Amino acid sequence: MHPTAPKFLHTVRSYAGRLKAMHDEFRMAHFMYSLPDDIRKDIGWPDFHGDRCTRGR
Repeated sequence: MHPTAPKFLHTVRSYAGRLKAMHDEFRMAHFMYSLPDDIRKDIGWPDFHGDRCTRGR
């Protein structure tokens, strides 16, 4: 095995982990925004997350 192979695999795994985290965050936000406004307000879910807003809102 080439000496740079473990570093390359680590980079790919790290990138894949970040993509999965972004995907999970998007799915959770999509679910939360599908809830009625009063339930989101009871949970404390804001209308926006930082400088990112969901599409269609």
